[in-house]
Amino acid sequence: MLQHAKLFFLLILGGLCASISCNVLNRDRSPSAGSAMNAQAVAPQNVDTAGLEIYNIRLASHQNELLHQLWQEVDEQSLSPQLRRELLTQGFRVGILGTMPSPALTQLLNISSDRKSEVSWGDFQEFSAADVIRETTVTRNVRNLLPDMRAIVKVFDDQNALPEFSLFWQENGMVTGQTYTESVGVFLVSAAVNGDGSAHIQIIPELEYGTLERRIRSVAGVFVHEESRPRRSFETLAISQRLLPGQWIILGTTSPDSPGVGRAFFTRKTSGLEQRLLVLRLIHATPAAVPTP
Repeated sequence: MLQHAKLFFLLILGGLCASISCNVLNRDRSPSAGSAMNAQAVAPQNVDTAGLEIYNIRLASHQNELLHQLWQEVDEQSLSPQLRRELLTQGFRVGILGTMPSPALTQLLNISSDRKSEVSWGDFQEFSAADVIRETTVTRNVRNLLPDMRAIVKVFDDQNALPEFSLFWQENGMVTGQTYTESVGVFLVSAAVNGDGSAHIQIIPELEYGTLERRIRSVAGVFVHEESRPRRSFETLAISQRLLPGQWIILGTTSPDSPGVGRAFFTRKTSGLEQRLLVLRLIHATPAAVPTP
């Protein structure tokens, strides 16, 4: 009888040990697996993202009246008076459009007119690939911008760089200048998403010039070797504009013969005059989601 009791006690003790061991193993393994799953599921939702459509429009010689009409349709008063003066001095012209493209912009982008005419506040029209870019004079690109990310936008590529470009400005009451070789205009575009679904779009013009140079920069604590050309940034010409999804920013030059830096961005003279426009539209602004516990 004593032996049976002793055997029964050992069986119970063995069962308890096995159960405790399994629980300890489960506690050790579950957090790592759960953390990996949560990181994959939550991380993409915890980053602000802003989607931009970027149109590069090459104007034909017979579209001067259409370009004049476009500047009549946009709102150029949304920027501060001081910034507008500085932009005009340097040959830049900037305007804002609502969620519906204007008649002139519709013709420039070749957007079909068979779409609803009324859009409520906060809504915007979706444009399919069949609706735009029916001619080679318009190119379209879509960029999704994350925080602290800058998209590099060139209206003219490096193959159309200006062999020589002279720029003059006032410094300490005196006129000074510099000549740049192989120069091309570059826009650095970034976005900051707001909680209401809008986004602040920042556009900084820079002049890229010269030859490629080998540089070393730090990215997240890692040193990266890269080749790039020198740039001169025009911080005083930085454009910062709050947009709702569907709204547009139009950028162009005041005149093909402007004495400012704007002509390096939007005009070229080879066999004839070539003029372009840069058009950006905010597709969406998605704030970071709050992770569930």
